[in-house]
Amino acid sequence: MTRGRGASIVPRATGPVATAPLDRLPANLPGAASLRGAPAAHPTGETAPVYGSRDALALVWPDLDRRPVLIATDFDGTVSHIVMDPWGAQILPAARRALRRLAGTSGVTVAVLSGRTARDAASRARIGGAIYLGDHGLERGVLRRGARAESVDVTLDAAYAPYAADAARVAAAVAARIAEPWLVVELKGPTFTFHFRSAPDIGDAGTRVAEAVEEADPGHRFERFRGRRAFELRPPGATAKGDAMRELLDEVKPGLAFALGDDRSDAQAFAVLREAREAGRLRGLAVGVYAHAELQLEVAEAADIVLASPRESAAFLSGLARRLAGSGGQ
Repeated sequence: MTRGRGASIVPRATGPVATAPLDRLPANLPGAASLRGAPAAHPTGETAPVYGSRDALALVWPDLDRRPVLIATDFDGTVSHIVMDPWGAQILPAARRALRRLAGTSGVTVAVLSGRTARDAASRARIGGAIYLGDHGLERGVLRRGARAESVDVTLDAAYAPYAADAARVAAAVAARIAEPWLVVELKGPTFTFHFRSAPDIGDAGTRVAEAVEEADPGHRFERFRGRRAFELRPPGATAKGDAMRELLDEVKPGLAFALGDDRSDAQAFAVLREAREAGRLRGLAVGVYAHAELQLEVAEAADIVLASPRESAAFLSGLARRLAGSGGQ
């Protein structure tokens, strides 16, 4: 898993505006070849172009008759704005409506692939018929259409259950050492995350958390993944979003797949999708999302295109829902 780099970029100029009707893909639109299995629209090491939702829909429109379809989306920063308090995150209403419609469409599978627990993601998204892959894929939940979110049926990867007690111990030790209101501890069984989004000095907060983690877990029982506003600890070799995406592709066997996300962990899912596409197994698009005024470099490099905000992500999903729900597919 690669989440150690801290580089980020600021938005650059958007891709060209599609002026043709959405049922005809402009030949000069960057990314047109990548959807069809050719090399990515931007060379390796360069960042993806920024699109509005309408241009992104123009890019994928010719392939929307293909079935089955897989839509895998992150939650925070993708269909929900990033907020200072992680417990205050709410899905954008337009995104919920679109994902509900997609989840109810024949031949379409919706998966919420999140760092949150499956129950937490389900309670916030409330999309019946969707698959909830929580804790980056360590948990799997299914919420029946029309069922209450609290009834989501969750299964855990039992191989990592022995880490839960040590996770609770280390999390408690770090919280005791850093008695600050800006520290939010998210304990997820065998994994845990320290959020410091609201700290007055993000850099200093990250250093303090890292030092406290070293003191509480000197033997490195847990792998460290430091982000700009969070510090996550996971058992060695624990399932990551790339693994979860690979399992989804094997399960659904889509003719068309989309992956949406804003984080380094999502870049792993992007890489898996692009690998399958380049092998000729499917057509699809890896879509990064600007959740802040800047985007992590790994995301910008791994994505085919980048949408300018979670609101643009919701608009893109709404367009997919209108098109996919109204076509028979092939």
